[in-house]
Amino acid sequence: MRMKLKFGLRARFILIFLVFSVIISAASGYITQKKYEATILKQYQDNAIQTANLAASFIDGDKFDEYAATLQKDEAYEITQENLNRIRRTQDVVFIYALKVISDTETLYVFDTWDENTPKDSIGRLGGREPYNPEYKGIANALETGKTNDKFEITEITRFGYNATIYAPVLNSMGKAVGVVGIDVAMNDIKSTVNEAVTGLLSVMLLIITLCFLALLVVVQTEFIHPVRVLKNCVQEMANGKLGVQAPVKGNNEISEISRIFNRMSFNISVHMQEITGLNDGYHKFVPLEVFKILQKTDITQIRLGDYKETVLSILSMQINNFDKITEMKESKKLFAYINQIYSETVPGIQKRGGVIGEYYKGGFSAFYQSSCQDVLDSAIIVCQHMNKLKKQGELEESERFSLAFGISHGSVMLGIVGNDDRFSSSLISEQITASEYLKTIAWKYRALILITGTAAEQIPGFEQQYSHRLLGMMYFKTTGKRERFYDVYDGDPSEDREMKELTKEKFEEGVKKFLAREFYEARLCFIEVLKLYRLDYAAREYLYLCNQYYQMEEDAQEIQICIEEC
Repeated sequence: MRMKLKFGLRARFILIFLVFSVIISAASGYITQKKYEATILKQYQDNAIQTANLAASFIDGDKFDEYAATLQKDEAYEITQENLNRIRRTQDVVFIYALKVISDTETLYVFDTWDENTPKDSIGRLGGREPYNPEYKGIANALETGKTNDKFEITEITRFGYNATIYAPVLNSMGKAVGVVGIDVAMNDIKSTVNEAVTGLLSVMLLIITLCFLALLVVVQTEFIHPVRVLKNCVQEMANGKLGVQAPVKGNNEISEISRIFNRMSFNISVHMQEITGLNDGYHKFVPLEVFKILQKTDITQIRLGDYKETVLSILSMQINNFDKITEMKESKKLFAYINQIYSETVPGIQKRGGVIGEYYKGGFSAFYQSSCQDVLDSAIIVCQHMNKLKKQGELEESERFSLAFGISHGSVMLGIVGNDDRFSSSLISEQITASEYLKTIAWKYRALILITGTAAEQIPGFEQQYSHRLLGMMYFKTTGKRERFYDVYDGDPSEDREMKELTKEKFEEGVKKFLAREFYEARLCFIEVLKLYRLDYAAREYLYLCNQYYQMEEDAQEIQICIEEC
């Protein structure tokens, strides 16, 4: 077994070496080739552009049209031809020629260059015609823009060879492009230059890589493979039940550090086994892990009945609207399957933002957050949007009647452990709990999905700018006598409701503010305007109903309760 393990490690390392050698060599070769190719191609390209501009400067555009029309040479033609021949001889190019496009499928040679080595069948004589391939855009671009191409146009292999071309326009006295000068560069020359440079460089790189990995193989054998074999034997002994086994520690490297850690682990496992047994006995008293942190306990065995802590939390409560009506006709099996489907779609969005489910109850749950209120609001919005999508796709049972409601609050909360010695649970006590629970129960009344208290909204940086919301009014806390604003956040509403709430927001909030100022008649007019645009605005209906009652009670206006909800 030892020889097999030793051979296996070596074989794997050699395989890794070979794979990495091939990968590094291939990658290096590819990158180097591309870099050289781009550099050399750019050099050839810049030279071709300069040559094209130079050649075009020797051609008179007006005479060019005349030559193309008459196909007759004169002294000026011969001078231009000689100038182009001279340019070709002094520049590293294959062909220099001048063409005029005479139809969608054909071009006419006006000038072409040659020397004693130029094949006769490749010379374009004055008047010679050549097929025009519209797939190559270089000629068309030069004629349309009146400017020289800034990039090579690579042509297919033809009787002229495998070339890269730059076209420059031939301009007449009016500045109009009447033809083009073509500069051909042999692509095979470019590739040959690149391949020669890359081949030499790769040979050196491959040799260096091979030597490095061979040296590394020797080091790995002496420094890692042998110590790992020793450590492996100790691990096997521990797996067989010898928990106190200790591995020899030599040197001060990663293997020796692992050996030290193994030795501590081997010792601690026997100690922790007793602790694990105690934890198993305490699992029936399960409390969310975050409760331990708040109560400053390290594990579940330290939790005691009556432990409590006052802290600041953000609270989120959720319910399924019309839950009783939706589920009253369901069988028990289908009922629990339906409830669990809703929880499986909603709870992950809460937990992803740091929410801790404190309690499940019929058709809903409550959660608390130690993070920012923004996480609370974002998670509610994300869940609403996700459920709207499922509802629209028909992936939920009772999709037509299904809707959620969320209540969000923030403030001081008493968290404690309640129950008896045999079973206990965590409990949250605060007016903020009451507020969030109340908000979720009245959300349907205002055709809202997410209601949030003003205190919670104030904890969110940029709440006014980042979230689509509207002020719903004031709520009254009977236990403390406090009043607080609350808002409808409609980022998670269906698109049609969201659009209408945004459209009527300004007029709606104007009505709310006038209502709070006891200007009931003026508020009434605002809500009428809102309902003209958005007849399904339940909140506007509620306010309109109250305004109709209050605006005629001018003498008792100061006695009228302006809080539309009591908690």
